[in-house]
Amino acid sequence: MITKMNKGIRKIFCCLKKTQRHGYTFMVFPNKTGCIRCIYIPFVIFVAFWCLMGVNLYYLCRYPLRIADIINREQVIYLAKQEIGEQEKKLRRIDPAIQTTHQLEATINQHNRMILNYSAKYEQVKNNLSAQKALSRVGSFRPFQLPTYTLTSADSELVKLSVLNRNLESLEEELQISEKKLKELHAKYTAYNVELDYTPTIYPLVVKGYITSYYGYRRDPITGRQDTFHDGIDIAVRAGTPVRATASGTVTIARNVGTYGLLVEIKHGNYGYSTRYVHNSKILVKPGQTVKKGDLIAYVGSTGKSTGPHLHYEVRYKNKTVNPRNYLP
Repeated sequence: MITKMNKGIRKIFCCLKKTQRHGYTFMVFPNKTGCIRCIYIPFVIFVAFWCLMGVNLYYLCRYPLRIADIINREQVIYLAKQEIGEQEKKLRRIDPAIQTTHQLEATINQHNRMILNYSAKYEQVKNNLSAQKALSRVGSFRPFQLPTYTLTSADSELVKLSVLNRNLESLEEELQISEKKLKELHAKYTAYNVELDYTPTIYPLVVKGYITSYYGYRRDPITGRQDTFHDGIDIAVRAGTPVRATASGTVTIARNVGTYGLLVEIKHGNYGYSTRYVHNSKILVKPGQTVKKGDLIAYVGSTGKSTGPHLHYEVRYKNKTVNPRNYLP
């Protein structure tokens, strides 16, 4: 027993001597029986071992963090894919919208052409001009055109939205101009329609007759005198043919007036026009009565200074006679 203890003590001292070198000695004691073992580990290997353990511990601790980072990145990628999907949906809505703006552009140009044509017709009728002169007055057609952009599927949503916004701004500006022109044209046509209602523009009889005597100088059919000025036109029709007002207005004369026979005179508003219907057989209106364009006012006869049944029709503008043929349809 003592021998064994001595051997163990000698081994311990041997181990202690080895520790004097650069390294570490580890002693392993058995639980019951056996020899004490000494393990010598050089300093370099010891340090390398602990460095390796430290590196392993670092990566072991970092692994959960990397897992969390990977999960976060996957969530970011998933959200990015959703965002891309939403952007693609928006782009699919934007592309037709851009096409729609160009369709609106064509519609605006169509309206502008209509405005130009109607304005030219208004000038033609209003001022008794030729179609070419009327068109030259209103000016030439200026087409509205949206800016041209070349877009591809690779263009971003911001680029296409920018194009769409520019198109919408241009359309809004042009629509405001068109609306202003249409309002002006509507006001002009409204005023013109009112004026037209008070302007002699229809035939004074319900049936067409034959003009036997024109406006201007002529030979008097009764006296035979030359260079007698005729203030109107004579339209020969059967006696009793209905006579109608060629414009709206107020009856100023409805009675027998000497050589005129039964005469009806109508003042047409404040536009300077008045008309006379002479040699009637019967008068259907009274002075002060308001009549509409086309209303029956008398029947054709041969009263007064007349050679046979006919209507003597006069048009006056600002109290001066004008040629009635210029006002016949």
